[in-house]
Amino acid sequence: MNVIYYFTGTGNTLFAAKKFAEAIGGAELIPIASLDRSEEVVFPPEAETVGIFSPVYCFGIPSIVGRMIERMKAPGRKVYTYCFLTSGGMKGYASQVLQEYLKRRGIALDGAFHVKMPSNYIPFSSPPSEERCQRLYKNAEQRIQYYAQYVLSGKKHRPVHVFPFDLVGELVARNAVSYLGDYDKYFWITEDCNGCELCEKICPASNIIIMNGMPTWRGHCEQCMACLQWCPKQAIQFKQITQKRKRYHHPDISAEELIRKDARD
Repeated sequence: MNVIYYFTGTGNTLFAAKKFAEAIGGAELIPIASLDRSEEVVFPPEAETVGIFSPVYCFGIPSIVGRMIERMKAPGRKVYTYCFLTSGGMKGYASQVLQEYLKRRGIALDGAFHVKMPSNYIPFSSPPSEERCQRLYKNAEQRIQYYAQYVLSGKKHRPVHVFPFDLVGELVARNAVSYLGDYDKYFWITEDCNGCELCEKICPASNIIIMNGMPTWRGHCEQCMACLQWCPKQAIQFKQITQKRKRYHHPDISAEELIRKDARD
């Protein structure tokens, strides 16, 4: 049995997780956003491989991914454990940071993989052209097929540590991510908002609540931009820099796939 835990905002990482699951002959896909954050994360007893799929944030990993790993319980037997990272640019020290999180839980990281996907952090830039996106998707699928062979064969593919650069990189990555939580104060709503509540349902951090028909952010944002990117009216803006920028989400992933389980109940 193969298990994949994933975190996604615009669908890039979910796309990678789904394709990887196909390449290794199937896997149970578990959204990190659906996990009870007060309970231990225990590997299923039948699991032979466990993957952690995450986007790269500030050269590190999202806080929600780190907090999940901090709740992981080390299995009493050997399970091939790997991470798969997606980013619009460099992976930075994300795999090393993730490895350290796992190490503190007594879990060895056996594989660390990375693919580039279309950049989706809209405060920095608009998404790439459609042609560029298609090239990235195609290349990602090819790399996924290649990396899947490591998992299927149990071959190690660990992060490379270069002291002291990895230590500095880890400190930068951790500190940068820690500042993102209150960045939701920069979101605002235009008059185009129709109160559809999709932003509340799709937020993987449960950070949005609808009040008087309008979204309100609660100060523990992951900066995944799901709310802004998926808003059907493009009514959600970030500072004054996103009004004229094109929105992005992976074309093969639907909003329904990203809605949290508790939001469906």
